[in-house]
Amino acid sequence: MKAARFMGVEQIEVGEIPTPAPKDDEVLAEIAYAGYCGTDTDLLDGSMVHIRNGFTRYPLVPGHEWSGTVVAVGKNVRRFAVGDRVTADVSLGCGCCDYCHHGRYNLCPDREVIGSYRNRQGAFAGYIAVPERHTYRIPDEVSLEEAALAEPAATAAYAVRRSHIQMGDRVLVIGDGPIGQLAAQLARIEGAARVIVAGSWDEKLSIARQCGADASINYHRSDVAAEAVALTDGEGPDVIIESSGNQAALAQAVKALKPGGTLSLISWYRDAEIPLPVNAMITRDCTVVCSLASPNSFLPVLKYMAAGKLKVKPLITHVRPLEELKEVVDLIRAKKEMRIKILLKP
Repeated sequence: MKAARFMGVEQIEVGEIPTPAPKDDEVLAEIAYAGYCGTDTDLLDGSMVHIRNGFTRYPLVPGHEWSGTVVAVGKNVRRFAVGDRVTADVSLGCGCCDYCHHGRYNLCPDREVIGSYRNRQGAFAGYIAVPERHTYRIPDEVSLEEAALAEPAATAAYAVRRSHIQMGDRVLVIGDGPIGQLAAQLARIEGAARVIVAGSWDEKLSIARQCGADASINYHRSDVAAEAVALTDGEGPDVIIESSGNQAALAQAVKALKPGGTLSLISWYRDAEIPLPVNAMITRDCTVVCSLASPNSFLPVLKYMAAGKLKVKPLITHVRPLEELKEVVDLIRAKKEMRIKILLKP
């Protein structure tokens, strides 16, 4: 099958590799669309934490956001058949440990992560094999293009759920990329009375407002903390979801947060040793929550998509063939063209 591989730091190769054969408990799907994520860039340049700690090695097939159609099933698979449209979890637990039994398979000590951790083959390929227990049927109302965003939507949903948004809360989302855009919509679904999105592109912020955000802040022109406080009657947001992975944004978040509020961290940070304004956090008596991956979140977001509550189509700005992966990386790094989610077609 055709696949894109990272052969080493800054080395991309598109060529033929063996098509995986599904194990007894796996489904084999032909990939229709695969989403490009910022962590794929981190894998390519070697800064990704899994590369640093040795849990991921070159060469690897990256990509963890995808949709496709079942073409074969293992002999023990019962819930899926050839022709079913599917997507799947990114974190694949062993299914046997205490973490898996409690639904926290994202913390399974023996987990694999599609497209990265322990080199589980990713979605930048023609086909992918995944365990039946981690596979989800795509509703008829959801297109394959839209379903390719189920993984970032599920990641955002898990973070929003862990943020414990209460009815009437005012929420600030920092970051206008896919995760931030989706978190803003999901915060509204959870009952937020006011949703503010902070980011760097006016075009992206416009899309966020079109998808339901009440207000936006361009941090190139405004002080995010001061503006967020002003937009929440001088009190500060009850919940701030930081999705940008930017150290300066994290400091702004702490500064803006309402005393007693919740700060939710949903992004990887390139510098793992980030100094935090701990005293400011203590004096605010705030809650800090972190989230990893997207356990138990695919089915809810697929239902939201099917019902029209979660709008993902406006976030798809580019669709490119897999052979243009290097050009996609160049486009992202140039930061000259507005983009939110780029889908690759194997």
